[in-house]
Amino acid sequence: PIWASSQLDEQLYVRRQRPFQLFAPLIEIGSDARCICGVQKSGEGPFVERECTIYGLCSAQKTKIQLMQCTVCPASAGRYIGPDCRCIEVLNLNNRYLFTHELLEHYTSAFSTSPTPFVAFVQNISRAYESSLEGVPFVSDKIFRSAWFSYADLISWGNDLACQHCGPTPDEVIFDGVSISFSRKQVRNTIRPPTVIVEE
Repeated sequence: PIWASSQLDEQLYVRRQRPFQLFAPLIEIGSDARCICGVQKSGEGPFVERECTIYGLCSAQKTKIQLMQCTVCPASAGRYIGPDCRCIEVLNLNNRYLFTHELLEHYTSAFSTSPTPFVAFVQNISRAYESSLEGVPFVSDKIFRSAWFSYADLISWGNDLACQHCGPTPDEVIFDGVSISFSRKQVRNTIRPPTVIVEE
């Protein structure tokens, strides 16, 4: 998000002003397309078109998405290679549910300024959707949680936890709690605090 960026952060794409725009009737597959298993698009077609929904901050838009059968996943899995959608500021969760960066950044802002559980955020957005009278309901908190963590995983955090005045190792650091945590059933010995940068 712009409000959480510094001048040192890498610009991964050009940001636009964002009133909820109408997206193209077909989101086409590009050279950056991939399957959830990691296989990237190679060659051309055959392509199929499927319906999908792009969820924004106050309403959603149904559209179509161009897909290609994954050559590695078993056919019975029904997995497809789909477009990345970063260039249109959209997260493609699973070729069916797509979320605008604006919506995902709004949740990031909400939880970083006050404790905002996913359930409460989804309830608020659901009410905005009802008010829009467009008839497309918002997703469940489970789907939104999956989308947000997928989005957070793609953010290029880098090692930028540095004060512009003190540098990367200040004498004192004060943290105001953890906004997002793992539930008890997900706690494993491999989980580290969110301030730890893991080189992959």
